Amino acid sequence: MDISGLQRRALFALLLLNAGKTVSCEQLISELWPSGVPSCGGNALQAHMTRLRRDLERCFGAEEAALRLPGSRSGYSVHVDPGELDLEVFNTLRSRAREISESDPAEAADMLRRALALWRGPALYDVRDRTSCLYAAALQEEEHYALTLEELVELDLGQGKHEQLIGWLKALTERYPYREKFFEQLIVALGRTGRKVEAASLFRRMRSEMVEQFGVDPSTRLSRAVQRMLEDDLVVEGDFRSVEL
Repeated sequence: MDISGLQRRALFALLLLNAGKTVSCEQLISELWPSGVPSCGGNALQAHMTRLRRDLERCFGAEEAALRLPGSRSGYSVHVDPGELDLEVFNTLRSRAREISESDPAEAADMLRRALALWRGPALYDVRDRTSCLYAAALQEEEHYALTLEELVELDLGQGKHEQLIGWLKALTERYPYREKFFEQLIVALGRTGRKVEAASLFRRMRSEMVEQFGVDPSTRLSRAVQRMLEDDLVVEGDFRSVEL
């Protein structure tokens, strides 16, 4: 995609992140041209908005496009109907799932699966580096995505789906090597399926890598999760007891 096309997509992303709110021309210009406001910044912004409206006209028609992308002297905004923006739906499903997680964990897990299914790849993948605001928003939403994965796994563990989760959790620990929660959940799943030696070996390997690379031990929470997993049936001497908790 050409630079002007990326700039226009970045502009649209900035407006969508503030859907329903007016974003000032000054803020948009400073985000889109961080190296310095060009002498024609205002005209360039107007040109991008004109092209955006034309894009929307092809989708909704001229009248609807004008309503969707209104402008004023103070700035621009974009209007989206409820349920149209994936990010809004994602956050709504997350909130509802948390509300019912204790009373109806199966339904809560289903809501989280529907929320995660909305993702098609990295957040704002083609424009995240265009502005500092978009980059920060992308990192924040990807953190929310990872937290949602953790919440879904926790709900499934609570429903006894230990065996089904092991393969997925192994993939998640590779994808997120520094998120201890996934390791904790994998250790729990392994332990509850009788694979305690494998769980202890995983912990020992993880601890060794953390000490070697970062000079820190796993968190107390993770160490305690391993200990609880082993309390009922400790593995043989030397396989885990040699690991300091």
